[in-house]
Amino acid sequence: MSSTAHANPEVISDLTKAFAFPISAYDGLVDQFISELSEGLVYEQKMPMIPTFVYELPTGEEKGVILSLDLGGTNLRVCRTTLSGGGKFEIIHKKWTISDALKKGAGSDLFAWIADRIGEFLASDCHDPTRGGGKKYPLGMTFSFPCEQLDINVGKLLTWTKGFHGKDVVGKDVVKVLQDCIDAKNLPITVNSLINDTVGTLLATTYKHPGCEVGIIFGTGTNCAYLEDQSQITKIRPDAANFTSPTGMQVINTEWGAFGNVSGALPNNDYDKYLDSHSSRPGQQLYEKVVSGLYISELARIVIHDLAKRGVLFAGQGASAKTDAELGTLAIKERFDGAMMGGIEADTSADFQAVGNHFQTSYNLTTSQGDRETIKYICQLISARAARLSSVGIAALIKKRELLSKPQKVTVGIDGSLFNKYPNFRQHLEGALNEIFDAATVSSKISLINAEDGSGVGGAIAAFLSCKALGYQA
Repeated sequence: MSSTAHANPEVISDLTKAFAFPISAYDGLVDQFISELSEGLVYEQKMPMIPTFVYELPTGEEKGVILSLDLGGTNLRVCRTTLSGGGKFEIIHKKWTISDALKKGAGSDLFAWIADRIGEFLASDCHDPTRGGGKKYPLGMTFSFPCEQLDINVGKLLTWTKGFHGKDVVGKDVVKVLQDCIDAKNLPITVNSLINDTVGTLLATTYKHPGCEVGIIFGTGTNCAYLEDQSQITKIRPDAANFTSPTGMQVINTEWGAFGNVSGALPNNDYDKYLDSHSSRPGQQLYEKVVSGLYISELARIVIHDLAKRGVLFAGQGASAKTDAELGTLAIKERFDGAMMGGIEADTSADFQAVGNHFQTSYNLTTSQGDRETIKYICQLISARAARLSSVGIAALIKKRELLSKPQKVTVGIDGSLFNKYPNFRQHLEGALNEIFDAATVSSKISLINAEDGSGVGGAIAAFLSCKALGYQA
């Protein structure tokens, strides 16, 4: 990319320095990440490192017909998964939009509605002649809201997020709340597991790729789940069910977005500080704020907005410095999303006209060639740093678990829009792993796999494993 077309080469140089992440910084940051992972298994601080009560991973030979549901911020999805062994499965599902009235209403009404939708799915999409004589479907629940989990099928809701308001179920076991609603409708279903989407990513990947021990999401947010030695998890409460793992292992939900909250280890330029201070949770989720899609697109907006206010961008439209009124919605928080940012990076035309079209259509701002090139460069700087910092978490897990010492290849299951769709994100991440380890090691020993339907298939596998632990067939 030619530097002569940039709106202001001096500003570009300053931005390059601000978002630089040199090779020399990797080792220290990986070591700090390992330290915070380890401390989180012992103390209730820093990284949450939440025990999931999932004590084993699938072999790929599991067989059965299982239901699962995925409750997200926008939709409810109910699935019927047929596990056929050999890593093969077939899934059918149905999806419903969750209305604002349900989000803002009583939690009991929401769960009753969920039970109705399960019944609807069962009647229309789930005929199974083998289910007779009182035999019930096991159902795995993927529930990505903060819970205090005391067993694979016991989780007390700590708080709602994503716009849900149902205070009447906060503090209650959401598995029991749903089961009571299901029983009230006489549906042949037993809810026997509760996981989040990251654990589901790990389980779904391992079913198709046995030996995988790490599942990660790089999307709107970020998180990681992995298999840990039970002996290392010393903070498990003695009153929790199944305090002793029957396998000597347990899957941990790291909630690694909290890395750096206490240590201050992460890169933190003035734009990062501004983003954090104006977020809904200042000082929290600092790793997520430098690697996830929600935050890196907001970071790009903050930089573009700043340069426009300083007269560096859009200066061809009258006065050199732009007011917020002139910048329109570009001046409003979170009005520059990951899809737009990715579209800008994907523009490979000579004059970056797609970049100009984005800004003309979305913000009524006319751009020069220099503006367009600078905007694209800003997006590239921020997304490349995000990918490199993402590699630090992967490397820390691999080193902590000493996975490279095992004879088999290290398989990491990854889901999320950043990894799957964002231009060059995966390439930057893999390039950073080459720098942390070496290219030959990464090529021969580390495999990054696109996860497939973690919330649906993963939820079904969690239910299967729960059936196995309880001694009955799915």
